[in-house]
Amino acid sequence: MVAVILVNYNGAADTISCLESLSAIHNVEFEIIVVDNCSTDDSIQRLQKYRESYPFTLLQSDTNRGFSAGNNIGIRYAENADYYLLLNNDTIVEADFLEKLLKGFESSKDCGITTPQIRYYSEPDRIWYAGGSLNPRTGRTEHYHYNEILSDSNLSSCKVSFASGCCLCIARRVVDTVGALNEDFFLYEEDAEYCLRVVKAGFEIHFVPSSLIYHKVSATTGAGSTLSQYYSVRNKYYLIWLHYEGTNRLAAYTYCTVQFLFRCIKKELYFKNYRRGLKAFLRKEIGKTMDGNQDARRRS
Repeated sequence: MVAVILVNYNGAADTISCLESLSAIHNVEFEIIVVDNCSTDDSIQRLQKYRESYPFTLLQSDTNRGFSAGNNIGIRYAENADYYLLLNNDTIVEADFLEKLLKGFESSKDCGITTPQIRYYSEPDRIWYAGGSLNPRTGRTEHYHYNEILSDSNLSSCKVSFASGCCLCIARRVVDTVGALNEDFFLYEEDAEYCLRVVKAGFEIHFVPSSLIYHKVSATTGAGSTLSQYYSVRNKYYLIWLHYEGTNRLAAYTYCTVQFLFRCIKKELYFKNYRRGLKAFLRKEIGKTMDGNQDARRRS
C-alpha cells in the first residue's frame, strides 16, 4: 500500500487538478491523503465538495507549521503504509508514474527513496529536475539537466544524492530508521536535509527517468517572494550548521554567502531578504519565523 500525501495551503484548485491526474493511476494499491495546512480561504469547502466525486482522506491542521509538518501529519496518519509518496499539490502526474517509482526500488536492496523526472507544467518538454546532487563541501544542491530540453531516451536511471521534495517515494523502512521530515525548517531545504539523513543512514536515492510528472513551479509561494527568499537564506545556513563540521562547515558557509551576495548583485535576491534570513539564523530561530518574531522557537 502506498500513501500518497498532498499538502494544501490556499491552493484547492491546484490540489483538485492534481487529484484528477492521480485518479488515472492503475496497477498500484494506494490511498490519497490531503492535509490542509490551516488554509485561510475556502479550500476546505472546495475539497470536501470534490470528495463527493472522488474519495480521499482530508485531514485538517489547526495551524500552519510548514511543508514538513503537513507531510508528517499524513505520514503519522498512514503509519501502516509500505511506501509514502510525498507529492506537491501543484503537480500533474502521468498515469503510470507511481508504478514506475515502485519498480525503481528493485534496482538495489539499499534503495530507500525513488524520485521521478520532473518537467515544467507550462513547458512540458523542458526539464526542471532529472536527478540531482548535494555537494558535501559547499552545501549546494543541483538539478541535473535543469532547463534543458531532452528526450527520455537521453536520461538514465542513476543513484543521486539529492531528490526534490516536489516528489519523493519513501520506503517505510527509511521512516522507521531516520524518522520523518524536520519541522524546524518550515519551508525550503527540508528535502536536502532529509536526503542527507537518508544517505548517512546507508540508504540510496534513485532517479527513475521513466516516471514523469509536471510541476507548476512556485505556484504556492511565488518565485522570488519575500517568503521564499527569507526562508531559503535562513535554512541554507541552518542546514550547514546542522550537518557540516570543521573545515567543511567553514567552506560551505563561505560558499553560500558568496553565492547569496552574488545573487543580490544580479538582483535575483533582495538584500533586505538576505539580511533578514541571516539575522534569523544568527538569532537561532527555527520553525515559522519572520523578522524578529518574539514567539519564535530557537535551536539549542
